[in-house]
Amino acid sequence: MSPTGIREQKKSKRYKGIVLTAEKLFLEYGLDTVQMQDVADAEGIGIATLFRYFPKKDKLIVAVAVNNLANNVEHFEKIASTNVSSFERVEQILDYLMEHSTNPLSKSMKFREAFESYASFAQKPLDDIEDYLDIQKIITQILMKIIEDGKVDGSIRSNVPVKEALITIINAFGNFGSNIALKAPISYLEEDVAPVIQQTLLKEMLLSYIRP
Repeated sequence: MSPTGIREQKKSKRYKGIVLTAEKLFLEYGLDTVQMQDVADAEGIGIATLFRYFPKKDKLIVAVAVNNLANNVEHFEKIASTNVSSFERVEQILDYLMEHSTNPLSKSMKFREAFESYASFAQKPLDDIEDYLDIQKIITQILMKIIEDGKVDGSIRSNVPVKEALITIINAFGNFGSNIALKAPISYLEEDVAPVIQQTLLKEMLLSYIRP
């Protein structure tokens, strides 16, 4: 490998390391609380090095959000390409979202909820927010394949607007899952319905709308 290639490899490794370290800190202490010096210390680098990669904190926050959301792309692509009906693929996506939100080891939904709230309260659009929106567009394109197949294979009701219905179902279920993940630290009273039961019921309600 050439010296240039080695430098680029180290740069990529360092970049990814900073992003993962920042995500852990943001999840533990919150987006507003964590300072750039905290990230540099946790990553074991100087603050000047950190600023060479991320001149502003908002750039680092968006980079973490992009990496977080991009981790879902491979899963959605795999589901979209499976050789089952469109309806079954929609069900698989909901199952993936449910498993992702209720797994105590997975904090991606919790971070995404916090990030989108943070971005919505920003005085102006965050730097590099277009990168986050681009990942959302990629996921939407993947879902469009399922939508188009649903118009052909007859596994979804033909008397509903398929595109609008599926996008609404996935967004509604995903947002509910994010809400569940965000409230996970709160203890539920015995008489309350467990989050996983709520999600299962909601999944059945949403799927019943498009089931033939």
